[in-house]
Amino acid sequence: MSSENKITTGYNTAIPAKIMTPDLVETRVGTLEFFDGIPTRETAALVYDNLDFLRGVEAFLNGVPAASVEGLRLGAAELGAKECHQAIVFDDLMDSNPLWLTGNTDTVYCTFFLDLKKDGPTVVEIPAGAGPGTVDDAYFRFVIDMGAPGPDRGKGGKYLLLPPDYEGDVPEGYFTAKSPSWVNWVALRGFLVDGKPDAASKMWREGLRVYPLAKAANPPAMEFFNGSRSVANTIHANNFEFYEELHTVID
Repeated sequence: MSSENKITTGYNTAIPAKIMTPDLVETRVGTLEFFDGIPTRETAALVYDNLDFLRGVEAFLNGVPAASVEGLRLGAAELGAKECHQAIVFDDLMDSNPLWLTGNTDTVYCTFFLDLKKDGPTVVEIPAGAGPGTVDDAYFRFVIDMGAPGPDRGKGGKYLLLPPDYEGDVPEGYFTAKSPSWVNWVALRGFLVDGKPDAASKMWREGLRVYPLAKAANPPAMEFFNGSRSVANTIHANNFEFYEELHTVID
């Protein structure tokens, strides 16, 4: 009889060692103790603590995109942009004062947030000549491009962003996209002309319009805040506040 077929002590048949639970198991979190395959009370508590830790790591890794969008939203609010018709324009380009993860210094950014739960379907009117722009949802998932790579192909046009629960009729005359989340971040880019940002800054301030569809007949006036040389943080936390930011997104 081979060793693989020998009857295991205490049993009536051969049991492969690989499926047995040893009485002691040394791990990176400590020694795990078992009796007849059942963990001791102390071992069970240690394993549950480790599972809590692993869930925290998983939440951090999977939640970075959402927390990043929340950081951007909080940063915009610091500069005064809290409503859909309030936008930040980097009239004099970006510098080292505002904290951004991937901003560059040769793009005239225009950025703002949409709250589709509060405002319902929302219109974004893009001027002709806009560079690459995009809409991302609260989890940094792509919703739709705008400007040159978008369906308007840089010629300008009206976009209609619909909330995730929208089931009504969709009016004609818009480039329409339905977002999977209530909060959405819009990031638009303008080009330098002869190395200067003036033309792009003017394009945003005179040509961009954002308003709830319900207020299309009498939209609120746009408000612009110059992001250049501003002091604001748009980067998510790396301490426990990260989870508080993530909690806000989930709510």
